[in-house]
Amino acid sequence: MTAATACCMPVARPRQSWRPVGARSCLVFMALAASCHGTAGDVSTDARGDAPEAAGLDQSGSADTDQAIPPPDRVLHFEVGSLQTAATTGLSPPATFALPPGARATFVTLMGPPGVYLALSRWQSGGGPLLIVPGWVSGTHAPLLCTQGCAFRQSPRPEQQVSLAPNAPLPVQLAGTHEIVVQAFSWTGKDPAKPVAAKVAVAVDAVYGDPLPSGRLAVNLCLTGAGGLTAALAPKHERIAQAVATLRETFAAIAVDVTVTYMDVPGAHFVVHDASDLQVAELFRTAKGAPSGINVFLIQELSFEDGAKSLPMMGLSGGVPGPLGPAGGAQAGVVVALKLEVGQPDRLGVAIAHEIGHFLGLYHASDAAAADGTQLHDQLTDTPESDAANLMHWSPQPHSTKLSAQQAAVIKQSPWVAPP
Repeated sequence: MTAATACCMPVARPRQSWRPVGARSCLVFMALAASCHGTAGDVSTDARGDAPEAAGLDQSGSADTDQAIPPPDRVLHFEVGSLQTAATTGLSPPATFALPPGARATFVTLMGPPGVYLALSRWQSGGGPLLIVPGWVSGTHAPLLCTQGCAFRQSPRPEQQVSLAPNAPLPVQLAGTHEIVVQAFSWTGKDPAKPVAAKVAVAVDAVYGDPLPSGRLAVNLCLTGAGGLTAALAPKHERIAQAVATLRETFAAIAVDVTVTYMDVPGAHFVVHDASDLQVAELFRTAKGAPSGINVFLIQELSFEDGAKSLPMMGLSGGVPGPLGPAGGAQAGVVVALKLEVGQPDRLGVAIAHEIGHFLGLYHASDAAAADGTQLHDQLTDTPESDAANLMHWSPQPHSTKLSAQQAAVIKQSPWVAPP
């Protein structure tokens, strides 16, 4: 592992010695507007035979709209079906699905057994070039992050995983027939990934139209009782009120209005983030039945452990992006620690906004430098390298609230952001 794979924030700045386990995010399901259920290939291309269009975020963070055909609703959802991966390779047979013209972003969601890491081994979009090239799992930053062989980065996750295209200003053909191959593997955090036989359900969500000029984002603040906080007390608690104000101000700057619902959940106060992430999944499952919105779990302490050391963390997200499924899933949420370490400023509001940014599809603008001095940056062209003022810096500070135009576009194309 390298520090470049991290999507969570250590309280200290342990540079080369820090080896985070994975990229995560926190959200709850917001009901999708349009739904079309069936098996692979049930959604066909336009009968007029329109050629696949090249969609994508441009350099200013806008989407190319030349051939967009607005559907009755903003999001088209359908089930591709279940795929079985082989024990010897961890790979599934190829599966196909088709998208009509006008799609601007596509989310492919995988769901499998607990503890089994999931990702796409191959993704060819709309008859265009490969978005994900087979064999990436043995490349740099693997198996936690696909950078080599992925036109758009993806982060494998246990049990639930989402791949998004586009999440950078690169052209991509989304209309037409897509072909995917699913990969399932086990991973201890130290040894190489091992193939696993698993039954994996696949779903697709396609977003139509430009990223919204403005929108609404629902957030559920899930109180575990840590710090004596409850749903009744939290709205009047000075520190929580300030954190919520920071969250709302950060997203208001990109014309997204955040509404917050407070709810009590029977979650743990102390949670360990490791290769299995079973404790994190157990925490996220406590919000089953929550209202539509991003679930943000406030606990007392969050720590990263790899068997040799334990390091405090500020926050963690259930994916980049997180799953577009109902509350209570293994990756359906973000978790943020309330504990203030000695000598550290209070970054609670920024930490919540940062993890929500991951869940909506944003990677770190810049990661911590690796032991060899190399540093990984996101694929966006308008996020300056190592800009500590950016919300998605690997170790944000109280002033780290800035979002670029392209970051705003990624956020607003998410189904979690509803029209105003």
